Amino acid sequence: MALALFLSVPLVAAAQSAVPLSGIIGWTGRFTSLTRPTSGTVVVFQNRDGRTHLLLHRFKTQSDQNLQVWLYKNVPRRGDQNLAPSGSALKLGELTQFGGDFEFALPSGVDMLAGYKSVVIWNDQVKRVFGVAPLE
Repeated sequence: MALALFLSVPLVAAAQSAVPLSGIIGWTGRFTSLTRPTSGTVVVFQNRDGRTHLLLHRFKTQSDQNLQVWLYKNVPRRGDQNLAPSGSALKLGELTQFGGDFEFALPSGVDMLAGYKSVVIWNDQVKRVFGVAPLE
């Protein structure tokens, strides 16, 4: 938990309470709304087996169809519509529920040090970013 020195105390506390005792926290972030109400904490951690996971903790967004979770190499701003220009984003999965804790295993070979700067909740039907969590 060496990264804890660089993060705000409330964010670290939320991350530590969300990650299994065997996990090592790498990055955290807090969701902010862009086009729809979105809140919660995101934690990227490594399990004891070395696999990297992304956890949405106490997550909540507006219910809608076609919601997806993406790692993104930028931090989208209000009005951004082109989410995946040539290799700058990685789709992790889809949301079928709109509140709670959700965990996604990152595909093997994904290097978080390769510049992923945020986690994005994307609505593929209306092509809008619902919310974004910049990673620290």
